[in-house]
Amino acid sequence: MTEALASAAFLPEPLPLCAHCGLPLARSGRSEGPLYCCSGCALAHRITGGEAGHGRATGLLMAVGIGAFLAINVMMLSLILYTGTAEADRLAGEAWVRWALLLLATPAVILLGGPFLARGLFRLGRLRLDADVLIAVGVLAAYVHSARSVIRGEGHLYLDTAMGILLFVTLGRYLEASARARTTDALAGLERQMPEVARRLGADGAEEAVPVAALVAGDRVRVRPGERLPADGVVAVGEASVSQAEITGEPLPLAAAPGTRVAAGTLCLDGSLVIEVERSGGETTLARLVRLVEQARGGGYPLAPLVDRFAAAFVPGVLVLAAGTFAWWALAADTGTALMCTLSVLLIACPCTIGIAVPLAVTVASGRAARAGVLVRSGQVFERLAKSRRVFFDKTGTLTRGELVLEKVEPAPGVTAEQLLAVAAALEEGSEHPIARAVRAAAGIPGLPCHGFRALPGRGVVGIVEIGGVRVEARLGTAEHTGAEARGEAPAATVVHLSVGGRPWGGLVLSDEIRPESAPAVAALANRGLTIEVLSGDHPAAVAALGRRLPGVRAEGGLSPEAKLARVAASVAAGEHPVMVGDGVNDAPALSGSAVAVTLESGTDLAREVAEVTILGGDLSRLPWLVDLARRTLQTARRSLIWALAYNGIGLALAVAGKLHPVFGAVAMVTSSLLVVLRSQRLARVKLPGGAW
Repeated sequence: MTEALASAAFLPEPLPLCAHCGLPLARSGRSEGPLYCCSGCALAHRITGGEAGHGRATGLLMAVGIGAFLAINVMMLSLILYTGTAEADRLAGEAWVRWALLLLATPAVILLGGPFLARGLFRLGRLRLDADVLIAVGVLAAYVHSARSVIRGEGHLYLDTAMGILLFVTLGRYLEASARARTTDALAGLERQMPEVARRLGADGAEEAVPVAALVAGDRVRVRPGERLPADGVVAVGEASVSQAEITGEPLPLAAAPGTRVAAGTLCLDGSLVIEVERSGGETTLARLVRLVEQARGGGYPLAPLVDRFAAAFVPGVLVLAAGTFAWWALAADTGTALMCTLSVLLIACPCTIGIAVPLAVTVASGRAARAGVLVRSGQVFERLAKSRRVFFDKTGTLTRGELVLEKVEPAPGVTAEQLLAVAAALEEGSEHPIARAVRAAAGIPGLPCHGFRALPGRGVVGIVEIGGVRVEARLGTAEHTGAEARGEAPAATVVHLSVGGRPWGGLVLSDEIRPESAPAVAALANRGLTIEVLSGDHPAAVAALGRRLPGVRAEGGLSPEAKLARVAASVAAGEHPVMVGDGVNDAPALSGSAVAVTLESGTDLAREVAEVTILGGDLSRLPWLVDLARRTLQTARRSLIWALAYNGIGLALAVAGKLHPVFGAVAMVTSSLLVVLRSQRLARVKLPGGAW
């Protein structure tokens, strides 16, 4: 695995970074000035003036808060223009009301809309049409038309529509940008796990404390129990158990001895090692793993959001229609009439219903998912999950619990199972090794005293146990259970052998317990037409054994993080919109490169930050339910967009004909939005897992 990650051929050239969240960009766009991965990051960075990371979060929230306050006041004051009382008619006719609305709306447009309006206009100039362009066209048309009406002292105002769009979109973009910045924090936290100082050995064997960055290939460093390895290398002297679960996902620690390759960031559990450095700094396995995550996220997923694809077809048509309307009325009437009709075209095309159709559906669905114990970070997850045809699972900690449990006690002739387990538990009382925890959990509180406990790094434990008042030396050690398969047990299970007074007492068979909900969840996903695969860094034989317990599932072990990412990338290229379910640091690159990244609440910090879906409590049976919810959400969003297209089509026809009355426009906009809201609220009544409401 270490050699695979060390391959420089896999890693592309460094990519430009987002000026706000620090994640790499899929393309540079323009070379001058700050670059952003999305309009949310552009908003955060430009308002605060921050240079990287979160920026000045307090300043951003203050600016957004002021803009939101102004926008809400515009919408509240605009109610005067829609009420039919005599007092309302009198106030609506007074110029100060109109000017007050314009004065409140202008700074709100700058504060809330400036960053992504500028981005939308820039993309429009490059003929790259997306939701930002749609918002820019609609908001500017509403603002310009309203400002013209205020200055002239007549005409309808649409400032409340512009404010509603800006407020809703800004909040969503800010939340997405904040989540993305937290991912960068998680990556930095992973790198901070690396030790800052290493004990380098001189030619005379003396230890010298040096910065880890100063290590070069060929140096020898000493690592003591409880310390993390500062570099990739080969064990030169010593024996120890090294926990590498965060890198490979393997729950059983590596028994490191001279000649064993070890990776930076892994934890030395016992014993003392002398490591000969092969790679340090940015060339270590851990550093390259972080880079894989950044590049997988920076590459982006090739499925554009539904509203962006809608805008790519809708905006060009509106712009062409507006230009044609201006030309027609300029010839048929005069320039003033032409301008009025053209603004009406742009105004009725304002994406009020279009802008809320998808976000509202996914917001309601996200709330329903949260009630089911599933946290969904991004609205795009629902569309991608609805289109997915393949699900990849990690093994350790995902389909299994990630902890060793006692499967079977195999006492030697003349020894009872209770005696074997009692002596083993007494020996393991002083150890924090994963095997020791499993043995103690199976035996309960040991009743036998143990003296002179010693850990044999990478080999087991030894001590003096009192049995029937007689003190006798006992040893407990591990080995591969090569005969397990013949006896119907899981191959490559971990076995600890006990000897007492030099005589074999038998063995304890331990394995990583499969979650009880794993098989039903996998079967339910398969029934929904999804292909299931297990990608694991664990021992291939153990992974194959798991695969046999999940019929119809292809399971492959011994995979590096790079290999997992390559398999996911191949599925993406095939248009399968793959889901990756994992919980460890070693899963992070594959999670980042998938269409939908799913993790469990018990996952590592990096996995939870990279993932877009977190299943609380680790109940995998909620994943098939989420697939059903996603498919229904996509169907609801599509129908809302079809309605919005029909509504806009009728309004555009009237606007081109010069027959769009402002009252009709206002009533139609409210009615259209209300229908979209009611349609989306149906998602709040989807049955929760287990049939609860």
